[in-house]
Amino acid sequence: MSERKRMNIRVLPEVMDYIDAYRDQHRITYHGQALEKIIQDHEAWKIEDRSNRAIMDMAAEQFRQVFTSELKKLQLGVNNSDRNTQILIELMNGMLMNENHLITTSNMESEPVSIAKEEVKERISHQRQKKIDWEESQKAKQTQGEV
Repeated sequence: MSERKRMNIRVLPEVMDYIDAYRDQHRITYHGQALEKIIQDHEAWKIEDRSNRAIMDMAAEQFRQVFTSELKKLQLGVNNSDRNTQILIELMNGMLMNENHLITTSNMESEPVSIAKEEVKERISHQRQKKIDWEESQKAKQTQGEV
C-alpha cells in the first residue's frame, strides 16, 4: 500500500454533497478514498475522451476521403454543364445578332461554336485565376496574422 499524506481542505457544500453521495453509492468509508476514486474515474474519462476523439477524427477523415472524390466528380459534371450552358448562351446571342453566320451540324463544328467555346474557355480561365489570386491573398493575410 502506498504512503498517504494528510491534507486539510475546504470545499463548497455542493462538492461535499457530491463526495458524500459518491461515497454512499460506491460504499466507500472515507472521504479521502472517495476523492481518490473520483480522481481515478476522471483520469480514466480523460483517456477515454482522447480515444473517442481519435476515433471520431479517423471516421471524419475516412468520410472526407470518400466524399471528396464523389464531390469532385459532381463538381466536374456541374462545371461541364455550366460551360455548355454558357456556350449555348453565346450561340443564341450570335444567332439573334446575325442568323446567316450560325451553321451547326452534328458532324462539323461551325465557326460560331468554336468562337463560343473559346470565349467560355477564356472566361473560365479568368475566373480560375481570380480564385487563385484570392486564395493566395487569404493565405498571405493568415500568415501576417500569425506573425
